[in-house]
Amino acid sequence: MYRKLRGILFCLCVLSFELYAQADSTTLLYEVSGLGLKKSSYVFGTIHVRDKRVFKLNDSVWYCFNKSDVIAGELSFDQKELKESAVKEMMMPNGKTLASLLSAEEYNKVKVYAKEALGWKAFIIDRIKPIFTVSLLSESSVKSDEKYPLDIYLQEKGKKKKKEIVGIETVAEQMAAIDTISLTEQAEMLLEYVNNPVKSNEDVERIIKLYQQGRLLDLYEMVFLELDDKTEAALLTKRNHVMVDRVVEMMKTKSVFMAIGSAHLPGEEGVLHLLQEKGYKVRGIGIR
Repeated sequence: MYRKLRGILFCLCVLSFELYAQADSTTLLYEVSGLGLKKSSYVFGTIHVRDKRVFKLNDSVWYCFNKSDVIAGELSFDQKELKESAVKEMMMPNGKTLASLLSAEEYNKVKVYAKEALGWKAFIIDRIKPIFTVSLLSESSVKSDEKYPLDIYLQEKGKKKKKEIVGIETVAEQMAAIDTISLTEQAEMLLEYVNNPVKSNEDVERIIKLYQQGRLLDLYEMVFLELDDKTEAALLTKRNHVMVDRVVEMMKTKSVFMAIGSAHLPGEEGVLHLLQEKGYKVRGIGIR
């Protein structure tokens, strides 16, 4: 179970497959051109943390960002309706609580740990789906140097520059992917996290360091060989196809800076390869 938990932790941070030649192992930034596009578009792999180390983006990233007309994230975080919908989707269904998914001893252990890690916010763990408690606990273990995680920060930056901000997916679509992991299994993952906090936190730290270096291959080898096919398909593969189809329509008329979780970039069914299959030229730039 810990191996799968490690894969889920990575999804929560950067939410890969066998890597193909078009996915440079030392960059997170790619140019998309050809097939009649009037302007190049770009794909950039993000990470959902506030640690200042991941904010040290090079000039190539900002050059491509500034050239683009649209900043397209997995979700658009600037919508009140989206935030309200997300909170609703995070809640467990009626009649379900964390206490109902764990033994009394297990529940007490998780509750004590959450109170120490989250303070007054710990009250919410009784009602939200366990996977989001894992996310909260994981985030609490990482430095919060910046106001926003990197993915949201890029959208805020785009707003200030008067760029169009677009969400490629809907909250319902993302939550449907997460809901393929049963509440029972989520509760087991949460308990595993609480039982192995040092190991879990060490993995998150390693993820950040690999991200800093743009090492997609190493991130893949660390995590996704350990995810079962069903989870991988729900969290990545199916979503990759949907995101590519939607962003291709945007690119036909505007230059798009597609800022999505770096896990979506590489692989036979990753965003980069799917764009190539459609006939676009994909080139790694801005080596970090």
